[in-house]
Amino acid sequence: MVSLHSYPARSDGLVWRMVDGEVVILTTDGNEIHTLNRVGSAIWELSDGMKNLEEIASLICDRFEVSSEESYADVLEFAEELSLKNILQVKEGSSDD
Repeated sequence: MVSLHSYPARSDGLVWRMVDGEVVILTTDGNEIHTLNRVGSAIWELSDGMKNLEEIASLICDRFEVSSEESYADVLEFAEELSLKNILQVKEGSSDD
């Protein structure tokens, strides 16, 4: 279960590039390509396993000038969706735990 206290990290083995301000991800088997919008790309770049989703949502709120409620909801939905696709690994506690 993804929560604001979860720490997201990009899954190993993915190939990704920033193209015109948006992240493009190729799955390890090469069968799927995912393109993230600017907000998703910012969340992706912040998903380093060192910041929890609450911290990331706060940074997104400031960067894109959205309400904290909207930012929290968007970040949680994004992390849940990408974790189900094994693109993000989401853990309760930092990668140092």
